[in-house]
Amino acid sequence: MQKLCVKTYQQTVHKLSLPAATVTLAFLTDFHNGKERVSEQILEKLAGISPDIVCVGGDMLVGKTDTPFTPALELVKNITQNYPVVYAYGNHEYRMCLYPETYGETGTVYEKELQKLPLTLLRNSSASFVLNGIPFRFTGLEIPAENYKKWKNTPFGVEDMYRLVGKPDGEKVQVLLAHNPVYSNVYLDWKPDVVLSGHMHGGIVRVLGRPVIGTDGKLFPRYGYGRIDRGDASMYIGAGLGEHTIPLRLFNPRELVVVKIPNEI
Repeated sequence: MQKLCVKTYQQTVHKLSLPAATVTLAFLTDFHNGKERVSEQILEKLAGISPDIVCVGGDMLVGKTDTPFTPALELVKNITQNYPVVYAYGNHEYRMCLYPETYGETGTVYEKELQKLPLTLLRNSSASFVLNGIPFRFTGLEIPAENYKKWKNTPFGVEDMYRLVGKPDGEKVQVLLAHNPVYSNVYLDWKPDVVLSGHMHGGIVRVLGRPVIGTDGKLFPRYGYGRIDRGDASMYIGAGLGEHTIPLRLFNPRELVVVKIPNEI
């Protein structure tokens, strides 16, 4: 079993009207119905990190008609027993809800099961939390299905974001969960403080630390994993916790992302 890596970042924000404190976010993405041992590793790592909130960035299950969602649901359920959780969908959850003619009621049933848990589901919506005295606003973005099509660059701009999720909250620490990192420039144009993405699985294969194959089939994806900074904002792309169609992670460990956010006045 491949070792689970914890990648820790620090991003200072400067909100003069807010108290000085540090908040720890844990970010999980692309679990894809991982094995029980992977779930155990995730829970063990979270216990050691003790995050103030856990952000789930989508694709926790595998969007196929013959694949049960039980491993994903059990992991999320276990996490909610110890931490506040916000959950934004990836393309796998999204398409199961969007195309019932293909996936039947599976997407609807999964969502109903999530709604029974003490978590906040963000489907083109936002929710606010006060963490260590600092107000945060979490927004979960679902881009249209056509923006996930491989080998096709479908336009998507900041005006589309305003239409889907409104404008960011500049008075709070604004966190955007946006699964597909290809539109990173658009996300950053929206003016959040933090962006959390996944989808590329770290590049599936890495050579000398560089992602080689993206989940969109393109070679050397620019947004395979890591951190992108622009001004006072940062975007973090998780390498993911699992795999599905291409069951391979070569020189590309599973990754749990931690972002420590101190507010320095």
